[in-house]
Amino acid sequence: MEINKSYYTRFSEYAIISPEWKDRWALLISGMFSPLTIAIAAVAIAGYAINDESVLLWITLYIALTILPPALYIMYLVRKGTVTDFHLNLRKERTKPFLLMTINTALVLLVMLLAGAPKLILVVIAAAVIQLSFMLLITLRWKISGHCTAATGLVVLALALFGEILLPLTLIIPLIAWSRIRLKRHTIAQTAAGIFLGAITVTTLLYATNYL
Repeated sequence: MEINKSYYTRFSEYAIISPEWKDRWALLISGMFSPLTIAIAAVAIAGYAINDESVLLWITLYIALTILPPALYIMYLVRKGTVTDFHLNLRKERTKPFLLMTINTALVLLVMLLAGAPKLILVVIAAAVIQLSFMLLITLRWKISGHCTAATGLVVLALALFGEILLPLTLIIPLIAWSRIRLKRHTIAQTAAGIFLGAITVTTLLYATNYL
């Protein structure tokens, strides 16, 4: 019996997951694992590792000072029509928000340091400052994946604090990279650069502060 090749091709494409659903999953993954969401997860993991009653106050302060201002600012830019979407799709849209986020996070680091925040919380904030600084400089000439940078930093932090029990968490890195490439927001090179930046910055900082 001869098989209709065109029918077989269409069936094989949709049998696993249709292109439309691939786009929907990519949007969902990209939204769930945005850099701001990852930042909250990172400080939560640090707080769990500290295991102190006072840490909830520091986490709340971190979210209020570091996460909410840039989120509200970007939402304002989207509403105003200055940027295309919350993830700052175009490279030229990223410079000013990245600059403001870098300055804001650096000021939060100073405030938290003077206020006596736990060392591990300070490490998480310092990692964010370093990553944002590098992304800002890179963005002047090229587009790097902030999603992959943040996600890889989170994975390195989690593995350093809790060990191989959290190895399955590494799966989010290729998943997020796939979503950004699928949505045509980044190339393979840009996601790979983000992965490298996230890994090298957090690893170096953890080693320098004796967490590795």
